[in-house]
Amino acid sequence: MTATAVALAATLTMGSGLAAETIRATSGFGPDHSLATAIYPEIGARLEEFTQGGWSVEDTPSGMVAPNEMVAGLRDGKTDLGAVVLPYFPELYAESSLPSELSLIGSDSRAISAATTEYLVTCDECRAEFAANGQVYLGSDTTPSYNLLTTQPVRNAEDLRGMRIRVGAPIFAAFITKLGGVVVQAPSSELADALSRNAVAGTFDGDQEIIGGGVRDQIKFVTDIGLGVYNGAAAAVASQSLWDRMSPEDRAALARAAQYGIAKGIDTFRTQADEARKVEGIEFIEMDDSLQSARDAFIDEQLTNAARILADRGVTDSQAKAYRYAALIGKWEHLITPEMTPEDLAQLRYDEIFADLDMAAFPR
Repeated sequence: MTATAVALAATLTMGSGLAAETIRATSGFGPDHSLATAIYPEIGARLEEFTQGGWSVEDTPSGMVAPNEMVAGLRDGKTDLGAVVLPYFPELYAESSLPSELSLIGSDSRAISAATTEYLVTCDECRAEFAANGQVYLGSDTTPSYNLLTTQPVRNAEDLRGMRIRVGAPIFAAFITKLGGVVVQAPSSELADALSRNAVAGTFDGDQEIIGGGVRDQIKFVTDIGLGVYNGAAAAVASQSLWDRMSPEDRAALARAAQYGIAKGIDTFRTQADEARKVEGIEFIEMDDSLQSARDAFIDEQLTNAARILADRGVTDSQAKAYRYAALIGKWEHLITPEMTPEDLAQLRYDEIFADLDMAAFPR
Protein backbone atom coordinates (compact mmCIF):
# COMPACT_ATOMS: atom_id res chain seq x y z
CA MET A 1 0.00 0.00 0.00
CA THR A 2 1.34 3.41 -0.95
CA ALA A 3 1.90 6.17 1.61
CA THR A 4 -1.05 8.06 0.11
CA ALA A 5 -3.33 5.05 0.48
CA VAL A 6 -2.23 4.54 4.08
CA ALA A 7 -3.00 8.17 4.89
CA LEU A 8 -6.40 7.92 3.22
CA ALA A 9 -7.23 4.74 5.12
CA ALA A 10 -6.26 6.40 8.39
CA THR A 11 -8.49 9.37 7.61
CA LEU A 12 -11.47 7.13 6.87
CA THR A 13 -11.08 5.00 9.98
CA MET A 14 -10.75 7.64 12.68
CA GLY A 15 -12.60 7.33 15.97
CA SER A 16 -14.09 3.94 16.74
CA GLY A 17 -12.99 2.30 13.51
CA LEU A 18 -15.84 3.68 11.39
CA ALA A 19 -15.71 6.21 8.57
CA ALA A 20 -15.78 9.79 9.77
CA GLU A 21 -19.29 11.25 9.69
CA THR A 22 -20.58 14.80 9.45
CA ILE A 23 -23.50 16.08 11.51
CA ARG A 24 -25.70 18.47 9.53
CA ALA A 25 -26.48 21.21 12.05
CA THR A 26 -28.77 24.22 11.77
CA SER A 27 -28.15 26.89 14.38
CA GLY A 28 -30.90 28.79 12.59
CA PHE A 29 -30.67 32.36 13.95
CA GLY A 30 -28.24 33.85 11.46
CA PRO A 31 -24.46 34.05 11.16
CA ASP A 32 -24.01 36.70 13.88
CA HIS A 33 -25.91 34.88 16.61
CA SER A 34 -23.89 33.19 19.35
CA LEU A 35 -25.33 29.84 18.28
CA ALA A 36 -23.43 30.27 15.00
CA THR A 37 -20.37 32.09 16.30
CA ALA A 38 -19.75 30.24 19.57
CA ILE A 39 -22.03 27.35 20.51
CA TYR A 40 -22.06 25.24 17.37
CA PRO A 41 -18.40 25.82 16.39
CA GLU A 42 -17.40 24.77 19.91
CA ILE A 43 -19.63 21.70 19.77
CA GLY A 44 -18.00 20.74 16.48
CA ALA A 45 -14.45 21.27 17.69
CA ARG A 46 -15.03 19.36 20.93
CA LEU A 47 -16.87 16.52 19.21
CA GLU A 48 -13.98 16.02 16.81
CA GLU A 49 -11.61 16.05 19.80
CA PHE A 50 -13.67 13.63 21.90
CA THR A 51 -14.19 11.18 19.00
CA GLN A 52 -10.64 11.47 17.64
CA GLY A 53 -12.01 12.86 14.39
CA GLY A 54 -14.78 10.32 14.05
CA TRP A 55 -17.50 12.97 13.92
CA SER A 56 -17.64 16.58 12.75
CA VAL A 57 -20.31 19.28 12.66
CA GLU A 58 -21.22 21.39 9.65
CA ASP A 59 -23.55 24.25 10.61
CA THR A 60 -25.95 26.21 8.41
CA PRO A 61 -26.73 29.38 10.41
CA SER A 62 -29.79 30.32 8.36
CA GLY A 63 -31.77 29.35 5.30
CA MET A 64 -32.07 25.58 5.64
CA VAL A 65 -34.48 25.37 8.60
CA ALA A 66 -36.02 28.44 10.23
CA PRO A 67 -36.47 28.50 14.02
CA ASN A 68 -40.23 28.07 13.70
CA GLU A 69 -39.64 25.04 11.46
CA MET A 70 -37.10 23.30 13.68
CA VAL A 71 -39.42 20.70 15.22
CA ALA A 72 -40.37 19.37 11.80
CA GLY A 73 -36.82 19.79 10.50
CA LEU A 74 -35.37 17.53 13.20
CA ARG A 75 -38.27 15.09 13.16
CA ASP A 76 -38.16 14.63 9.40
CA GLY A 77 -34.37 14.40 9.14
CA LYS A 78 -33.87 17.67 7.28
CA THR A 79 -31.21 18.52 9.87
CA ASP A 80 -29.37 16.45 12.49
CA LEU A 81 -28.80 19.05 15.19
CA GLY A 82 -30.67 22.25 15.93
CA ALA A 83 -31.96 24.73 18.49
CA VAL A 84 -35.61 24.27 19.49
CA VAL A 85 -37.22 27.36 21.03
CA LEU A 86 -39.76 25.70 23.30
CA PRO A 87 -42.14 28.67 23.75
CA TYR A 88 -42.72 28.64 19.98
CA PHE A 89 -44.36 25.22 20.35
CA PRO A 90 -46.32 25.28 23.65
CA GLU A 91 -48.69 22.52 22.61
CA LEU A 92 -45.77 20.13 22.04
CA TYR A 93 -43.62 20.96 25.08
CA ALA A 94 -45.94 21.73 27.99
CA GLU A 95 -43.83 19.85 30.53
CA SER A 96 -40.51 20.96 29.07
CA SER A 97 -41.56 24.62 29.20
CA LEU A 98 -41.76 24.64 33.02
CA PRO A 99 -38.34 26.33 33.44
CA SER A 100 -39.44 29.05 31.00
CA GLU A 101 -42.49 29.80 33.11
CA LEU A 102 -40.19 30.08 36.14
CA SER A 103 -37.54 32.17 34.41
CA LEU A 104 -37.97 34.95 36.99
CA ILE A 105 -36.20 32.72 39.56
CA GLY A 106 -32.46 33.23 39.85
CA SER A 107 -30.13 35.79 38.32
CA ASP A 108 -26.92 33.94 37.31
CA SER A 109 -27.42 32.80 33.71
CA ARG A 110 -24.83 30.04 34.15
CA ALA A 111 -26.70 28.51 37.09
CA ILE A 112 -30.09 28.90 35.41
CA SER A 113 -28.84 27.21 32.23
CA ALA A 114 -27.38 24.29 34.16
CA ALA A 115 -30.51 23.94 36.32
CA THR A 116 -32.75 24.02 33.24
CA THR A 117 -30.62 21.38 31.52
CA GLU A 118 -30.55 19.09 34.55
CA TYR A 119 -34.29 19.50 35.06
CA LEU A 120 -35.16 18.55 31.46
CA VAL A 121 -32.69 15.66 31.30
CA THR A 122 -34.05 14.15 34.53
CA CYS A 123 -37.75 14.79 33.78
CA ASP A 124 -39.44 11.68 32.35
CA GLU A 125 -42.31 13.64 30.83
CA CYS A 126 -39.92 16.13 29.23
CA ARG A 127 -37.79 13.45 27.60
CA ALA A 128 -40.99 11.86 26.31
CA GLU A 129 -42.07 15.15 24.69
CA PHE A 130 -38.80 15.39 22.79
CA ALA A 131 -38.97 11.70 21.85
CA ALA A 132 -42.50 12.16 20.51
CA ASN A 133 -41.05 14.71 18.10
CA GLY A 134 -38.11 12.55 17.03
CA GLN A 135 -35.58 14.44 19.16
CA VAL A 136 -33.01 13.96 21.93
CA TYR A 137 -32.50 16.91 24.25
CA LEU A 138 -28.88 17.79 25.16
CA GLY A 139 -28.97 21.22 26.79
CA SER A 140 -30.31 24.77 27.09
CA ASP A 141 -28.54 28.10 27.06
CA THR A 142 -29.65 31.19 29.00
CA THR A 143 -29.40 34.90 28.30
CA PRO A 144 -28.46 37.72 30.65
CA SER A 145 -31.33 39.53 32.42
CA TYR A 146 -34.05 41.04 30.24
CA ASN A 147 -34.50 44.76 29.53
CA LEU A 148 -36.49 46.95 27.15
CA LEU A 149 -34.48 47.63 23.96
CA THR A 150 -36.30 50.30 21.97
CA THR A 151 -36.16 52.92 19.24
CA GLN A 152 -37.86 55.53 21.47
CA PRO A 153 -37.35 56.14 25.17
CA VAL A 154 -39.31 54.32 27.87
CA ARG A 155 -38.71 56.27 31.08
CA ASN A 156 -41.89 55.29 32.92
CA ALA A 157 -44.75 52.82 32.70
CA GLU A 158 -46.94 55.19 30.69
CA ASP A 159 -44.32 55.50 27.93
CA LEU A 160 -44.74 51.81 27.10
CA ARG A 161 -48.48 52.11 26.50
CA GLY A 162 -49.33 51.37 22.88
CA MET A 163 -45.76 50.53 21.85
CA ARG A 164 -45.32 47.42 19.70
CA ILE A 165 -42.73 45.24 21.43
CA ARG A 166 -41.34 41.98 20.13
CA VAL A 167 -41.25 39.21 22.76
CA GLY A 168 -40.14 35.57 22.67
CA ALA A 169 -41.99 33.91 25.56
CA PRO A 170 -45.46 34.04 27.12
CA ILE A 171 -44.22 35.25 30.49
CA PHE A 172 -42.66 38.37 28.96
CA ALA A 173 -45.71 38.91 26.77
CA ALA A 174 -47.77 39.00 29.96
CA PHE A 175 -45.55 41.71 31.42
CA ILE A 176 -45.66 43.90 28.30
CA THR A 177 -49.44 43.47 28.05
CA LYS A 178 -49.91 44.35 31.71
CA LEU A 179 -48.19 47.69 31.10
CA GLY A 180 -50.31 48.45 28.04
CA GLY A 181 -47.78 47.51 25.38
CA VAL A 182 -48.73 45.66 22.21
CA VAL A 183 -47.09 42.24 22.00
CA VAL A 184 -45.57 41.05 18.75
CA GLN A 185 -44.39 37.44 18.87
CA ALA A 186 -41.60 36.78 16.40
CA PRO A 187 -38.23 35.00 16.32
CA SER A 188 -35.24 37.14 17.24
CA SER A 189 -33.89 36.33 13.78
CA GLU A 190 -36.63 38.61 12.37
CA LEU A 191 -36.00 41.52 14.76
CA ALA A 192 -33.73 43.61 12.52
CA ASP A 193 -36.20 43.43 9.65
CA ALA A 194 -39.16 44.23 11.94
CA LEU A 195 -37.36 47.29 13.30
CA SER A 196 -36.40 48.52 9.83
CA ARG A 197 -40.06 48.27 8.72
CA ASN A 198 -41.30 49.95 11.93
CA ALA A 199 -43.34 46.84 12.57
CA VAL A 200 -42.05 46.97 16.15
CA ALA A 201 -40.63 49.75 18.30
CA GLY A 202 -38.37 47.43 20.24
CA THR A 203 -37.85 44.09 21.89
CA PHE A 204 -37.88 42.73 25.41
CA ASP A 205 -34.55 40.98 25.51
CA GLY A 206 -31.11 40.70 27.01
CA ASP A 207 -28.61 43.41 26.10
CA GLN A 208 -26.60 40.86 24.11
CA GLU A 209 -29.24 41.04 21.36
CA ILE A 210 -27.92 44.49 20.40
CA ILE A 211 -24.68 42.83 19.31
CA GLY A 212 -25.75 39.29 18.42
CA GLY A 213 -28.94 40.41 16.68
CA GLY A 214 -27.15 43.01 14.59
CA VAL A 215 -29.40 45.89 15.72
CA ARG A 216 -26.86 48.25 17.28
CA ASP A 217 -27.73 50.92 14.68
CA GLN A 218 -31.47 50.61 15.27
CA ILE A 219 -31.79 50.36 19.04
CA LYS A 220 -31.36 53.80 20.61
CA PHE A 221 -32.55 53.21 24.18
CA VAL A 222 -32.29 50.48 26.80
CA THR A 223 -34.50 50.71 29.87
CA ASP A 224 -32.99 48.61 32.65
CA ILE A 225 -35.80 46.34 33.85
CA GLY A 226 -33.83 43.23 34.86
CA LEU A 227 -36.89 41.00 34.65
CA GLY A 228 -35.87 37.36 34.39
CA VAL A 229 -33.86 35.65 31.67
CA TYR A 230 -34.61 33.64 28.54
CA ASN A 231 -34.05 29.95 29.21
CA GLY A 232 -36.57 28.57 26.75
CA ALA A 233 -34.09 27.75 23.97
CA ALA A 234 -33.02 24.12 23.86
CA ALA A 235 -29.77 25.06 22.16
CA ALA A 236 -28.62 21.51 21.39
CA VAL A 237 -31.23 19.02 20.24
CA ALA A 238 -30.27 15.98 18.18
CA SER A 239 -32.57 14.23 15.78
CA GLN A 240 -33.49 10.69 16.73
CA SER A 241 -32.13 9.51 13.38
CA LEU A 242 -28.70 10.94 14.26
CA TRP A 243 -28.83 9.45 17.75
CA ASP A 244 -29.67 6.02 16.32
CA ARG A 245 -26.55 6.16 14.12
CA MET A 246 -24.24 6.87 17.05
CA SER A 247 -22.57 4.37 19.38
CA PRO A 248 -23.04 4.90 23.14
CA GLU A 249 -19.52 6.29 23.30
CA ASP A 250 -20.20 8.76 20.49
CA ARG A 251 -23.51 9.79 22.08
CA ALA A 252 -21.63 10.55 25.30
CA ALA A 253 -19.11 12.56 23.29
CA LEU A 254 -21.88 14.60 21.67
CA ALA A 255 -23.57 15.24 25.03
CA ARG A 256 -20.25 16.35 26.48
CA ALA A 257 -19.43 18.53 23.47
CA ALA A 258 -22.84 20.18 23.76
CA GLN A 259 -22.03 21.30 27.31
CA TYR A 260 -18.81 22.91 26.08
CA GLY A 261 -20.67 24.71 23.32
CA ILE A 262 -23.42 25.96 25.62
CA ALA A 263 -20.94 27.12 28.28
CA LYS A 264 -19.04 29.07 25.63
CA GLY A 265 -22.30 30.51 24.30
CA ILE A 266 -23.33 31.76 27.74
CA ASP A 267 -19.92 33.39 28.15
CA THR A 268 -20.38 35.00 24.72
CA PHE A 269 -23.80 36.32 25.74
CA ARG A 270 -22.28 37.88 28.85
CA THR A 271 -19.45 39.43 26.81
CA GLN A 272 -21.88 40.79 24.21
CA ALA A 273 -24.07 42.29 26.95
CA ASP A 274 -21.00 44.09 28.29
CA GLU A 275 -20.09 45.28 24.77
CA ALA A 276 -23.60 46.62 24.24
CA ARG A 277 -23.11 48.96 27.18
CA LYS A 278 -20.26 50.61 25.25
CA VAL A 279 -22.07 51.18 21.94
CA GLU A 280 -22.15 54.87 21.06
CA GLY A 281 -25.57 56.38 20.49
CA ILE A 282 -27.50 54.14 22.90
CA GLU A 283 -28.91 55.70 26.06
CA PHE A 284 -29.31 53.43 29.08
CA ILE A 285 -32.25 54.48 31.23
CA GLU A 286 -32.80 53.61 34.87
CA MET A 287 -36.43 52.64 35.45
CA ASP A 288 -38.49 55.03 37.52
CA ASP A 289 -40.74 54.19 40.47
CA SER A 290 -43.71 53.37 38.23
CA LEU A 291 -41.74 50.75 36.29
CA GLN A 292 -40.13 49.42 39.48
CA SER A 293 -43.53 48.98 41.13
CA ALA A 294 -44.98 47.30 38.04
CA ARG A 295 -42.02 44.96 37.80
CA ASP A 296 -42.11 43.94 41.47
CA ALA A 297 -45.88 43.41 41.42
CA PHE A 298 -45.58 41.28 38.28
CA ILE A 299 -42.90 39.06 39.83
CA ASP A 300 -45.00 38.52 42.96
CA GLU A 301 -48.07 37.69 40.90
CA GLN A 302 -46.27 35.29 38.56
CA LEU A 303 -44.51 33.33 41.27
CA THR A 304 -47.70 33.11 43.34
CA ASN A 305 -49.68 31.80 40.36
CA ALA A 306 -46.94 29.79 38.63
CA ALA A 307 -48.17 26.36 39.72
CA ARG A 308 -51.73 27.11 38.60
CA ILE A 309 -50.56 28.51 35.26
CA LEU A 310 -48.43 25.42 34.67
CA ALA A 311 -51.28 23.11 35.62
CA ASP A 312 -53.59 24.95 33.22
CA ARG A 313 -51.04 24.27 30.47
CA GLY A 314 -51.06 20.55 31.19
CA VAL A 315 -48.14 20.12 33.59
CA THR A 316 -48.85 17.36 36.10
CA ASP A 317 -47.82 17.80 39.76
CA SER A 318 -46.85 21.35 38.86
CA GLN A 319 -46.19 22.58 42.40
CA ALA A 320 -43.77 19.76 43.21
CA LYS A 321 -42.00 20.21 39.88
CA ALA A 322 -41.68 23.95 40.42
CA TYR A 323 -40.06 23.31 43.81
CA ARG A 324 -37.67 20.80 42.23
CA TYR A 325 -36.60 23.30 39.57
CA ALA A 326 -36.06 26.03 42.16
CA ALA A 327 -33.96 23.61 44.22
CA LEU A 328 -31.81 22.87 41.16
CA ILE A 329 -31.13 26.57 40.71
CA GLY A 330 -29.99 26.70 44.34
CA LYS A 331 -27.76 23.68 43.75
CA TRP A 332 -26.05 25.23 40.73
CA GLU A 333 -25.69 28.64 42.34
CA HIS A 334 -23.69 26.84 45.02
CA LEU A 335 -21.61 24.81 42.55
CA ILE A 336 -20.67 27.64 40.18
CA THR A 337 -18.00 30.06 41.37
CA PRO A 338 -17.31 33.56 39.97
CA GLU A 339 -13.86 32.60 38.68
CA MET A 340 -15.03 29.43 36.91
CA THR A 341 -14.00 29.32 33.24
CA PRO A 342 -16.41 28.20 30.50
CA GLU A 343 -14.32 25.04 30.14
CA ASP A 344 -14.60 24.29 33.86
CA LEU A 345 -18.33 24.93 33.75
CA ALA A 346 -18.77 22.67 30.73
CA GLN A 347 -17.02 19.74 32.37
CA LEU A 348 -18.96 20.29 35.60
CA ARG A 349 -22.24 20.26 33.65
CA TYR A 350 -21.29 17.00 31.96
CA ASP A 351 -20.11 15.34 35.17
CA GLU A 352 -23.19 16.36 37.15
CA ILE A 353 -25.86 15.73 34.51
CA PHE A 354 -24.72 13.26 31.84
CA ALA A 355 -21.67 11.28 32.94
CA ASP A 356 -23.56 8.61 34.88
CA LEU A 357 -26.31 8.07 32.30
CA ASP A 358 -26.47 4.85 30.29
CA MET A 359 -26.05 6.24 26.80
CA ALA A 360 -27.09 2.94 25.25
CA ALA A 361 -30.56 3.53 26.71
CA PHE A 362 -30.81 7.33 27.06
CA PRO A 363 -33.22 9.10 26.68
CA ARG A 364 -35.59 6.26 27.51
